[in-house]
Amino acid sequence: MMEGLKFSIPKRLFFIRVIVTLGLIISFLLSVNLWGGERLFPDTPFFTDFFLKTPYDYSLFILSILFLISSLIFNNHRLFIFLSLTVNIFLVLFDLNRLQPWFYIYNAILFILLFYNGRVDNTGKYTSIFIFVQLIIASVYIYNGINQLNSFFVSTDFYNVISPLEGLSSERQFNFFMKIGNVIPFFIIFIGFGLIIKPLRYLSISAAFIFHLTLLILLFPSEKNTNYALWLMNLVFGILVLFLFSGKTTERYFSFSILFQKPLFYLVLFAFWIVPVLNFFNYWPKSPTTNFMYGMSGKQNISISKNSFEHLPLYLKHFCVKNDQGYLLKVSNWCLHELSSECVINSSFKEAFKDDKLPVTQVDVKETEEELSSL
Repeated sequence: MMEGLKFSIPKRLFFIRVIVTLGLIISFLLSVNLWGGERLFPDTPFFTDFFLKTPYDYSLFILSILFLISSLIFNNHRLFIFLSLTVNIFLVLFDLNRLQPWFYIYNAILFILLFYNGRVDNTGKYTSIFIFVQLIIASVYIYNGINQLNSFFVSTDFYNVISPLEGLSSERQFNFFMKIGNVIPFFIIFIGFGLIIKPLRYLSISAAFIFHLTLLILLFPSEKNTNYALWLMNLVFGILVLFLFSGKTTERYFSFSILFQKPLFYLVLFAFWIVPVLNFFNYWPKSPTTNFMYGMSGKQNISISKNSFEHLPLYLKHFCVKNDQGYLLKVSNWCLHELSSECVINSSFKEAFKDDKLPVTQVDVKETEEELSSL
């Protein structure tokens, strides 16, 4: 299979554009609550007065999908991709929760493909674009693996992924599966480096297929696994790895020195290879990020007072646990349940979850209005 993929690089770029575009469209539809409609989970806009009310917030979401579909139908696909990317920027500005890792990566790849005009007579041009996309995908594996090199990964993130096996295996077998979690970060890092090191590439491609196939099975959409867009990305990545790394992926007369003459190379290098390092050492904001496990760290909890808890809707009380100081609102669980996505940490995150900004029951709203009218 690896040797059999003999498409030229321009043809591969065409398939990559189609795959990523379809992946983004379907992911939009799998996370509709994230893009519009009534919800209790608060918006975290980049500008505090920068928002669209329901149902007008659906307009941008639908417009972006229409532009993406148009890019697959009409010849001038770069124009429609550009328009979709522009709309997507506004979607994120209206709510930073939308800057999901899959959304960031899909849009980044489409942005890179904007610079390829479809010509097949410029080897340096299309091969450079192809390598830029390769660098993006390889970095996702490497930095996800690095971020999972911590003492909590096996007992939290890895356990959540393999928990469906707990009821299908004996205690000894499940403990064995848990021990495998200690090598998973190294396995993912190997995939990333193996994809860009030619002697290891075929082995790395096989490892990537096994990895994504396993996640497609274990994270199959269910009441527990509600991040459907993240589940879908395993399928998208599996196909992308095939088109990006299998077979002959470099033109015979291409010189890698050409990369250093392309400003886009330094942008990719900074955004996908330097920024993750700065994220890791807290020298750069965590968002945007390519780390798919970032929202699953279990640290997105907000302390709220007992008084605030008493006035919360019953729906939100379900996501609270009592502690010594009052209550802990499990924001990650709330976001995953309501938006089918992980919460994105940003500068306005804590501001949106202050006690006085949390939603209250309808009874409390009416009582407050009556008190104000009597003054």
